[in-house]
Amino acid sequence: MLPRLKIIYPSSSKGQLYIPIVNNILWVSCLGVVLYFKNSEHMESAYGLAITITMLMTSILLFNYLLIKKVPMVLAGTMIIFFGLLEITFFISSVSKFLHGGFVTIIIAATIMIIMVVWHKANKIEQDFVKEVSLEDYKERLKEIKAEKSIPQYATNLVYLTSKETPGMVDNEIMYSIFDKQPKRADVYWFVNILVTDEPRTMEYTVENFGTNDIFKIQLRLGFRVHQQVSTYLRQVVIDLMKEGTIEKQPQKWSTNKFNQNIGDFCFVLVREELSIDSELSNMSLFMMSMKLAIKKVSVSPIKWFGLEYTDVKIEHVPLLLGNRKKTNLKRVPLK
Repeated sequence: MLPRLKIIYPSSSKGQLYIPIVNNILWVSCLGVVLYFKNSEHMESAYGLAITITMLMTSILLFNYLLIKKVPMVLAGTMIIFFGLLEITFFISSVSKFLHGGFVTIIIAATIMIIMVVWHKANKIEQDFVKEVSLEDYKERLKEIKAEKSIPQYATNLVYLTSKETPGMVDNEIMYSIFDKQPKRADVYWFVNILVTDEPRTMEYTVENFGTNDIFKIQLRLGFRVHQQVSTYLRQVVIDLMKEGTIEKQPQKWSTNKFNQNIGDFCFVLVREELSIDSELSNMSLFMMSMKLAIKKVSVSPIKWFGLEYTDVKIEHVPLLLGNRKKTNLKRVPLK
């Protein structure tokens, strides 16, 4: 429902969390409200409307929670009708104070709601149009590009982060990056998915090798309190696979670290989508997608989020084509 934000968990309970950016926004907002209203008398209208809306939203959330928990409709309905009538009465009396400061509450609530709605709707649009592809379908092509010596070697270990949790599946944009953007030859291709668990200290991983020793999909299962140091964890995975003979050693002639002389270099490619102007979507859908991509640019950087600050990272921009491609009517004319 919201973009990627830095979250700090002070305890082992997932429900207890601290979000620095939210705390900073609250701080700035409180200062702004105090400076705008100047005294508590002028703040009464905004405060009263905020309390009334909060009460009304709480009753609606409780009603939906009771339905999810299979509480009889009669009991849930009685609750929402009783409290709803009281709170609607308070709300109607508070609406008259809208122009006297109540609009501040509406502006703050509307801003948060717009961000959540845009993020949710844009995700649904992506789910409807963005393709996921099977690595099995591209296994032979990846082997061919690896064997093509005319293509310069991009890296020993080429790593992509994928959002697809389904076994064997990756984002279509990743295959576009490997084959279409610039053919990327590597000794080993890694596709890494991070799954955050509800346990605080989970540190597990699964491996799919598709019957090869050079194509792997890794799922890192990390607890919500575990830092997502993907580079560090992937190096351990490589060492484990080398020990069991799943992959060959990657001797490094010029390495200065004697402990890593059998592990080759890593290159992480982060695929950043840019909405293609050829996408044939409704104006509202285009607006939603444009807003989401704009919000992503100001949220936490994936490089910091996944602990890749000190690794070789390439950021590639790929076109996000949603819906049908727009038809062009370009006409060739004789040269005069």
